[in-house]
Amino acid sequence: MSQAISARIRPIVDWLLLEGNRLADIDTLFSQVIDRVAVAGLPIGRVSLNLELLHPEVVGEGRVWLCGQTSQAHRLNRVDTDLTEYLNSPVHRVDLTGQSFRVHLAAEQTEMPLLRRLQVEGFTDYVIIPIQVQDRHRSAAMSFAAKRVTRFSEEDLADLHHVVAAISPILEARVVRNIAHDLLDTYLGHNAGGRVYAGQIQRGDAENIFAAVLFCDLRNFTRFTSENVSRDVVARLNYWFDLAVDAVEAHGGEVLKFIGDGMLAIFPADMLNPREACGHALAAAATLQAAVAEWNQALPAGQTALDYGLSLHLGHVAFGNIGGKRRLDFTVVGPAVNMASRLLDVAKGLDSAVVVSTAFAGCSGRTMRSLGIHVLRGIEKPEEIFAPDGAIG
Repeated sequence: MSQAISARIRPIVDWLLLEGNRLADIDTLFSQVIDRVAVAGLPIGRVSLNLELLHPEVVGEGRVWLCGQTSQAHRLNRVDTDLTEYLNSPVHRVDLTGQSFRVHLAAEQTEMPLLRRLQVEGFTDYVIIPIQVQDRHRSAAMSFAAKRVTRFSEEDLADLHHVVAAISPILEARVVRNIAHDLLDTYLGHNAGGRVYAGQIQRGDAENIFAAVLFCDLRNFTRFTSENVSRDVVARLNYWFDLAVDAVEAHGGEVLKFIGDGMLAIFPADMLNPREACGHALAAAATLQAAVAEWNQALPAGQTALDYGLSLHLGHVAFGNIGGKRRLDFTVVGPAVNMASRLLDVAKGLDSAVVVSTAFAGCSGRTMRSLGIHVLRGIEKPEEIFAPDGAIG
């Protein structure tokens, strides 16, 4: 195969280097470059882009271009993906060999479900080409199917290989960026992850914010841990955190840290209107209460009912980087965080599901009932503790 770039492909390669390289969005980049390939005269009727990702919920993502139609994007979720078809697919073949793979659909028999569907749809030739990336832990490929001609010519194949080679480094840069965003969102939270990606990475780099602080943890988890195998212990934590995280995020909160069976989250507050943040935090508490009640009614095998405590406080926190020189954590610290943590101890002692501080109760605009004045460990002055009067929400 000739290494020279043909006259019909040269403008596309130049466009990729000079203009396409500026497009941040993969969907736009993909559709625009393939439109140019079609206009250049290559007999493509269908093009697919397959990218493996590094994401806890998503295996990979794909895009399909069909002649005369708008490109369609899709993601493959880990829990929903049937690997059977993947294992008998051109993508898997390329993943294993690292080489392009071609099937003359008009003349060859194939057992691959995807290619058989393409034959039924009238496609005549197919080639899938690996996208050469430096990160060998993940794979990527682009496929082309013909319909207007019996088969791709040698010149067509050479041009398609050149297009894939030209777009490979541009795609990889965008995939790596998206993976970085996904990982930061997953491990730090959306807001904290965005701050880190934007450059807030220096130790001690923190912002003073006003927020409703939420702490919650499981009760009797130590006993459960001692009486059950590790698999069931991990499963219980994941069940619990699924409910707690979903409740917080559903009402605009941000989960910052998991501490054993406990969780720390914040609801940033406007100094002039802290009642709104308190409302979001109480709504999250109500959502969690309902979710736990529903979960307890249909227990998974090997699990017992969840019991938990939750505390809410309102105050100033330092939101930013703390830790060692090369191992940092992006979280919140300060007296308000300590207060919320100590409130959780009181909730356990009173066997109360939800407790709030005086500051939170006063700013919430909600009717609260007093649970008395309590001495909190590490807190100088005793604090009057409250609980929502009636339904939390």
